[in-house]
Amino acid sequence: MQLNQILTLQKIQGIGNKSLIALIEFCRVNHIESVTDLQHLDLSHISKLKRAAASLNKFFTAGLLDATFKECMSDLENWKALSVQVVVFGSSYYPAQLAELSDPPAILFCRGNLELLKSARAIAVVGTRENTRLGEANAQRTVAYFSKKEFCIVSGLALGIDSIAHRAALENKGATIAVLVDVINVSPTQNLKLADQILRNEGLLISENPPNTKVIPALFVKRDRIQSGLAMAVFAIETTVDGGTMHAVKAANLLLRPVYVPDAVAAKYASLDERAMSGTQMLVNEGRAKAYSRDTYDEITSELNTLVNKWTPIPRQTGQN
Repeated sequence: MQLNQILTLQKIQGIGNKSLIALIEFCRVNHIESVTDLQHLDLSHISKLKRAAASLNKFFTAGLLDATFKECMSDLENWKALSVQVVVFGSSYYPAQLAELSDPPAILFCRGNLELLKSARAIAVVGTRENTRLGEANAQRTVAYFSKKEFCIVSGLALGIDSIAHRAALENKGATIAVLVDVINVSPTQNLKLADQILRNEGLLISENPPNTKVIPALFVKRDRIQSGLAMAVFAIETTVDGGTMHAVKAANLLLRPVYVPDAVAAKYASLDERAMSGTQMLVNEGRAKAYSRDTYDEITSELNTLVNKWTPIPRQTGQN
């Protein structure tokens, strides 16, 4: 199914992310090339497609196909002018590791170097917006080491640890991916220059939301799972117990991917009660993360290299990006 057809499906009211993925897979298996072909099929008996079938029926009955298709064609032209590329679930550029999420994004909107999506050799380095100097130093050291070991650094371009991680990757001539709510209207605006630097240095900006999506807090929570989905491991540098970083940690825990946090004693924090690392301490105490220091970098690298070697991609088909 061509990209414009898939984007038409995405615009149908009532078809959410999971239903869209189910439709994409159904169309590929059954060699269905257009939305029009679905008009003549009864999909209600297929459990994964029951909700989508009802939405499709309303859509066709209302006669919205032609107008929606034209809107999608216009969107594609506008995105092309903005250097936005679209990657669809199951296509050649869609990351196998990302597809292992329980709710992977059906579509990725991208600006920059798509080749970064083809390798699982990536780590997420994330943390609080209100980091300490020790947190900054830990993030810089961690990124410097793993960038030189040719790991791509994934983060969210937020203020604080995320920004530090992206900048450290660039300073060490490493690859970096920023997971955003919108690849055109970058948020926060204070990091517009940093986003441009990432693009100029063969990095990548990605989002599951179409360009010019209204930025709301809930979308930042959703994007955190993508950071973990793209990465073999998550390094949570500093976070409070209820910090947004915990969303990325939770996603990594569900995927059974390692989570690492700085060893508070080795990092020489003045107090284990410091708020900025209260969440990382909790993660270690609960057995949800391993403490690390510069002395364990080599050990972690060996563990991650083993994961790369054993990584088994899900079956994928070459098709539209």
